Amino acid sequence: MPPTWALTGSTRLDLDGFGAAFVDAWSRIESRFLKLECWQAYHEREASESQAAYERGDIESAREFLHYEAQADRPLYEDVREQKIEYARVRLIQEPLTAYLRYELLSYRIRADMGENIEVVVCDPALHLPDDRYFDCLLFDRHTALIHDYGSGEIGLQTGGWVTHEPVAMAALADTVEALRRRAVPLRDYLI
Repeated sequence: MPPTWALTGSTRLDLDGFGAAFVDAWSRIESRFLKLECWQAYHEREASESQAAYERGDIESAREFLHYEAQADRPLYEDVREQKIEYARVRLIQEPLTAYLRYELLSYRIRADMGENIEVVVCDPALHLPDDRYFDCLLFDRHTALIHDYGSGEIGLQTGGWVTHEPVAMAALADTVEALRRRAVPLRDYLI
């Protein structure tokens, strides 16, 4: 559960509401979109052919499915380029990598080749992520933040989230992500 300071003045959303809030916020974006990802393992709500293939050890099929799945985001990447939006996915990683993170890194390679800016921050494995400082969220300029709710288990499964326009929360979230970006390395440097 994200901390109280981040949720003050926010509105709780179910999954459909979260998707609608994303579309609304994206339609009003002017210059910057930042995404912070902290969980070390997620369950996909929809059946993911790529994840299923990876889990049964069929890495080549997983890559093929990941290429196909990434194509759904091609319009987003094109929009980012056309509008000259600063776009960054900031990924907190703890080592040794979970099986999910090894799978996700396959996806990131494909998405980085498509133009997505992915920045990696290696964190102390003693941290229990997410925590009160680092939790999954999306920042649209300085007007909207979407905060994910992945439940309370060890593996995140999105149940909805919150939308906030609260200036204090927005500033704190932006400061947190910017501080992480100063420590981050580009995905290609992490993969070396």
